[in-house]
Amino acid sequence: MCVLFGCTKVQTSTQAPGQAPSHPGVVRIVGAGTIDSLVPELSASAAASDASMFWGAWFFLVDEKGALIPELATAIPTHENGGISADGKTITYRLRKGVLWHDGQPFSADDAVFTWHQIMNPANNVVTRTGYDQIVAMEAPDAHTLVVHLKGPYAPAIATFFAPSLAPMPVLPAHLLKGLPDINHAAYDNKPVGTGPFMVASYEPQVGLTLVANPHYWRGPPKLKQIDYLIVSDSNTRTIMMRTGEADLYSDANVNQLPELAVIPRAKLLRTRFNEFWYITFNVTHPPLDDKRVRRALAMSIDKAYIIRNVAHGAADPAVGDQPAYLYTYDPHVPAPQYDPRAAAALFDAAGWTMGPDGVRAKGGKPLQLVYVFDREGSDGERLGAVLQQQWKRVGVDVSIKGIAHSIYYADKNAGGVLSQGKFDIAYEGWIGGVDPDDIALWACNQRGGFNHSFICDPRIDAAERDALTHYDVATRKAAYDKIQQLLAEDVPVAFLWWARRNDAVANSLQNYHPAPAVTTFWNSWQWAN
Repeated sequence: MCVLFGCTKVQTSTQAPGQAPSHPGVVRIVGAGTIDSLVPELSASAAASDASMFWGAWFFLVDEKGALIPELATAIPTHENGGISADGKTITYRLRKGVLWHDGQPFSADDAVFTWHQIMNPANNVVTRTGYDQIVAMEAPDAHTLVVHLKGPYAPAIATFFAPSLAPMPVLPAHLLKGLPDINHAAYDNKPVGTGPFMVASYEPQVGLTLVANPHYWRGPPKLKQIDYLIVSDSNTRTIMMRTGEADLYSDANVNQLPELAVIPRAKLLRTRFNEFWYITFNVTHPPLDDKRVRRALAMSIDKAYIIRNVAHGAADPAVGDQPAYLYTYDPHVPAPQYDPRAAAALFDAAGWTMGPDGVRAKGGKPLQLVYVFDREGSDGERLGAVLQQQWKRVGVDVSIKGIAHSIYYADKNAGGVLSQGKFDIAYEGWIGGVDPDDIALWACNQRGGFNHSFICDPRIDAAERDALTHYDVATRKAAYDKIQQLLAEDVPVAFLWWARRNDAVANSLQNYHPAPAVTTFWNSWQWAN
């Protein structure tokens, strides 16, 4: 189940003369624009997952090579070690002994059983239950053994359950949350308790998160005494804070800030190949986007090379699908729409949208007008929108641009989320993959209203997803993901733009920061030092 990713080799930093930390033992991180919830089960925000790597209770982490490493589980279950049954329907985890929650209570397998029930509780605003809905039962025969019974073989299981999956979810403490009808507004949500190397000391939604060292962490006390995970919405301000010494790590720096960050004497830039892609989502339930000819024509009108050069500042690789080139599931022959404005114009004409005297296409007297939405606190959504607006204008499409607050943009559908409720025509969004190629959350019919924001529903994709998820062997899974990539290129629910490189500006005083190439870069904070 361990998948290797390529990434930039990062050496342990050596403190340069005259560049001692301004706050010894404290690391201040900027990069998060907002956090919708500290509890990943209730959040669609990557910042929440990042923060939970410091405090959360995880079975596994993902290291700088992209490999799963045991955290609260003592080993990765396999057929060979008996952790996965011969029929692939039962998984047995051996859990670490002597682990304490931050409040001093013992961690046990019962906490994992409790968390599964919380994830499946319909009263909880969980963004996705993918994977966990494949479980028939969980049981804890003793405090340090967890047995998971599946409906059938489920290939991404190990990388999904309480691990760095598509939607990472840590184990929650039963002793603090049991008895509540739901956890949506629990006091715990503002000061979560975990088993990780750092403990949440305080949280202010517009300011950030203060974490202090956990002296009882099972690996031993962290080298740092405190981490300040600061919420700073403006990317220019983040860069200034790196320059002035008010921040020690600008995580996932905006690409338009790279030229300035590269010349800061007290810091260096690390560029890590990362399992993250960005794309344009078409809401296929909104006419005329319910016509795949229109979607394809829009995709063929996007000059991706220009966008990568001028919006992504060249710090990205072109994307034709959702499987990265360094995974065995990547298909180099995907017939993705190519930039071809003339062919796009012909497709618009074929779909009945003909050019009007005002330069805007129309059909039955109705002009081709669409609304593009983006996360107002996100990276480059507005700049990209302006470029797309001009590129689509050239082929006769009138597009208006609308920025949405992050907390509403990505919110759960029960909380009025713009994407999850489909309140848009075209949207700009990104996806951070896990260590498994599983992508069902993005494309399956039953994920509409979750992470399937295009609302595509193709029985052929669902069938291929089932094949990919119910077989453990590589050949079968590759064939299934090849099929999915082909169908996505045919259906065009989204227009893939680029694969990101994770850019981190790191103070020279920060040692042992080794960014991981998938899910989150914050996997080894107990080793960080300054």
